Amino acid sequence: MITQSYLIRASLQSTRNELAEVLPHLTEEMLNWAPAAGMRTIKGQFVEILGTEVSMMEPMMKKPKRTYQEIDAEFQKLDSVAELIRALIVTRHLTLELLSSLDEEGLSAQVEVSEGYAEYLGLEFVPCSEMFRMLIRHEAYHTGQLVSYLWACGNDPYSWD
Repeated sequence: MITQSYLIRASLQSTRNELAEVLPHLTEEMLNWAPAAGMRTIKGQFVEILGTEVSMMEPMMKKPKRTYQEIDAEFQKLDSVAELIRALIVTRHLTLELLSSLDEEGLSAQVEVSEGYAEYLGLEFVPCSEMFRMLIRHEAYHTGQLVSYLWACGNDPYSWD
């Protein structure tokens, strides 16, 4: 039987596979680069991906609420591609543990979010499953930005194996 959990897990993996295609093309020297002034750096894109995942999942794990600044500061300390990869692995492992702990009823349960965020999602009632789907959407968006950044550096993604 195909469940919400199965579909969410597959989408999380598919999106992470796309991000993994970017990783071999990164070097430490590139981490602080951005295509233009005012844009996030490559490292900043990873901090955004990681920080958003943590900020979305921790409340569902019943962990104390932390500010985005607190969460992002933790990831800003990472100075190498290897450290960022480790953080991606650890963070996703925790997300998948949470997903595994939820049955269909748990995935359908309402998550407390701000009125503005619910409005942004176009929902009056925000089920847990939609938080996972939003996480997938968010990571895919920033992965696309990273691919564009590399392309702007002359690394054509159509030439990747």
